Amino acid sequence: MHNVWIIIKHEMKTTLARRSFWLTTFLLPLAIFVLSMGSQALSQSAVAQDGSSPLFGEAGAANLPVGYVDLAGLIKTMPDDMPAGASWKSVRLRAYADEAAAQTALNNGKINKYYLVPADYVKTGKLIVVDRNFSVFNSLDNNEFFEYILQLNLTGDARVARALIDPTAETGQYGLAPEAVAKKDDLAAFGVPYAALFVFFFVITMTGGFMLQSVSKEKENRTIEVLLLSVRPRDVMLGKIVGLGMVALLQVAIWVGGGLLMLSSNPLSGVSLPAGFLIWALLYFVLGYLLYASVLGALGALAPSAREGTQFTFLVMLPLMIPLWMSNVLIQSPNEAMSIIFSLFPLTSPTSMITRLAAGPVPIEQLVIGLVLLAVTTYGLIALSARFFRADTLLAMNSLNLKRIVQELRR
Repeated sequence: MHNVWIIIKHEMKTTLARRSFWLTTFLLPLAIFVLSMGSQALSQSAVAQDGSSPLFGEAGAANLPVGYVDLAGLIKTMPDDMPAGASWKSVRLRAYADEAAAQTALNNGKINKYYLVPADYVKTGKLIVVDRNFSVFNSLDNNEFFEYILQLNLTGDARVARALIDPTAETGQYGLAPEAVAKKDDLAAFGVPYAALFVFFFVITMTGGFMLQSVSKEKENRTIEVLLLSVRPRDVMLGKIVGLGMVALLQVAIWVGGGLLMLSSNPLSGVSLPAGFLIWALLYFVLGYLLYASVLGALGALAPSAREGTQFTFLVMLPLMIPLWMSNVLIQSPNEAMSIIFSLFPLTSPTSMITRLAAGPVPIEQLVIGLVLLAVTTYGLIALSARFFRADTLLAMNSLNLKRIVQELRR
């Protein structure tokens, strides 16, 4: 254990002594955040000017009524109260006698979309949705609302209709989003969740990259040969992961602390991070860091040089980049199916779940399931990566390629 502690101190001292680490810690977040917020402001300005967006459809579409054609003759009454889901309360429905009338209204821009209830709906359960500007994200909005109306008219019991649409309606949710976000403050609603995604993504990728560079450089300069005379290979892995993990926590503390100071001195002074958010964020961050650091450490154990190891970094980090590319979905639709999948899938959950938490309430069972899946996956990958930390692997200088990686995995 004494040797492990020496490695921990060495990794922390070496990383913190790098000028590039401090420049990255203080300058990179500011530059990227300014560019990201600037591009977001420009995109919103473009949407406001021409009224449309290629990804999310027309900007004013959400304010239009939703039409429906009931060929089955099922809809006799409308619900007096709506099930849980605040967005449902703003939906306006407009009935049409036939599909031709609904299509004409859609073409003339009088409705956003319309539902077609076939005459054999009771037998087949088939419901057709026609949207003028189909969007993968927005075209699925309010489907549950209309299904609830159909279920209500079929069963005649609002309670049964709610249960058919959402059997787990009584499940608790953690409302951990900052107060300004919960109130849909324009800047906070995007800035706070994006900042959480940004911090977690870059800290995990940067410290994971340090793990790869540390192992591969010690192989390249032959330091590992001396190190293995007194330390077991797996102790080397443990020391490096823990040491760089401490550096990662320091970086998170600097970025989060700086963010809170900025919030306290601007119009978003009411934004604060609840304790529950910080606890869940810490759990997901630690497991996410361990997962990616162990995989990149194994990659460094195989690579004969830092340059060859870096060539495969993109493939390892690709799952973690997906939430960054899909940040608008996670922030604007945190409880849609795609956001839920990202937050439960172990390779994307470290950043996706925290972004959802900062954007709105998340059911407690999803938080727990996501954490358990992440913990199991992390344990499995650490156990697998530890197998690469062998003397023959650390001392080998064979070229790194996909064929060799597959061979090592089979071993």
